[in-house]
Amino acid sequence: MIAFVSSPYTHPDPKIQDDRAKAAGDFAAYLWRERGAMVFSPIAHWHEIAMRNHLPGNAMAWAAYNREFVGIADVVYVLCIPGWRDSQGIAMEVKWADDMGVPVFYACPLGGGFIYSEEPPHV
Repeated sequence: MIAFVSSPYTHPDPKIQDDRAKAAGDFAAYLWRERGAMVFSPIAHWHEIAMRNHLPGNAMAWAAYNREFVGIADVVYVLCIPGWRDSQGIAMEVKWADDMGVPVFYACPLGGGFIYSEEPPHV
């Protein structure tokens, strides 16, 4: 299974961006370890590289790149951490997945694990 992790990223506070990248990386590791998934998380995989090399950090700059990866994924997981509802990147990635027939699951952290739903959480 190839899993694409969609997660919030852009924020004016660099520490929040860093925390979001760490959360995406932790979730990617969880999917690999617990579900045996081959995982791609653009935030976890590119955050450090982008920071060191002054690459753009906004969703539109990465749209074409991320759309290709959504297209080869078997599933898209939306990581529901603070900021996910307002994320332009997540909105685009979910729409692409819907248009391509790729299932979308919403993953909410819960006590060291995650709870999954096909519907966005209401909290």
